[in-house]
Amino acid sequence: MAVYNVHAGHCPQGKGASGAVGILKESVEDRIVKDEVIRLLRAEGHTVYDCTCEVNTTKDGCLQKIVAKCNQHSVALDISIHLNSGRNDYKGDKSTGGTEVWNYDTRTKAISDRICANIARELGIRNRGTKYDTDLYVLANTNSPALLVECCFVDDKDDADHWNAKKCAKAIVEGILNKEIKEDISERKEESEMKCMFKVDGNATVYYFDGNRIVALTNSDQMRILQEIYKDNNGHDMPFYNWTSSAPWYMRLKQVIDLKPVNKLP
Repeated sequence: MAVYNVHAGHCPQGKGASGAVGILKESVEDRIVKDEVIRLLRAEGHTVYDCTCEVNTTKDGCLQKIVAKCNQHSVALDISIHLNSGRNDYKGDKSTGGTEVWNYDTRTKAISDRICANIARELGIRNRGTKYDTDLYVLANTNSPALLVECCFVDDKDDADHWNAKKCAKAIVEGILNKEIKEDISERKEESEMKCMFKVDGNATVYYFDGNRIVALTNSDQMRILQEIYKDNNGHDMPFYNWTSSAPWYMRLKQVIDLKPVNKLP
């Protein structure tokens, strides 16, 4: 089995150097794709490291953090997930912007060609093809071979109408592995417990609901380790809510926890 690095481009949405925004938001959608790519690769038995930058920083700072994470591991391939921009087609012109994959050199051409073809076919958008650039920071500075996937255009209504992050992720993974993935839903591991974190009225205290009780976390490291474990186990972020006292859903959650079991039904 192989080892891979996967990351979503840019900082988180609204934090520092976040991605392009149009009809779609790059820093939101690329993370959905990234999480699913990681989940699918792991489901196939591969080792995958998530090298995404999740802090508020500058463009250069974000790129440096991503590359530093990538270069901690010797991998078969670094996969950078992005969404493109520049179409400025907010009404739709019945022509999609499409997908393309950027490479440093021809070592990754075969994989790149497959990814382009797969995404184009799966989403029904234009195949812009394999492209090369030796100046893109991630491609130029990672130790292992790397490619950068531009899944579709955030500012093209035709692309947005075709967009499906989960289908895009599957197309990427099938291109990487050069095989069709058929999941057995009965064997797919999903988070069945109702775990989440939340804040109330924007206060600093973060509360953690573990499915049975609510506790107030006392420092940011506690939150970080819980989020990291949850994501490693489930392939996606733990839900985080910002509730207000004017719509006190946290109180409704507390009321449910405190309810006594029903011993007899009518």
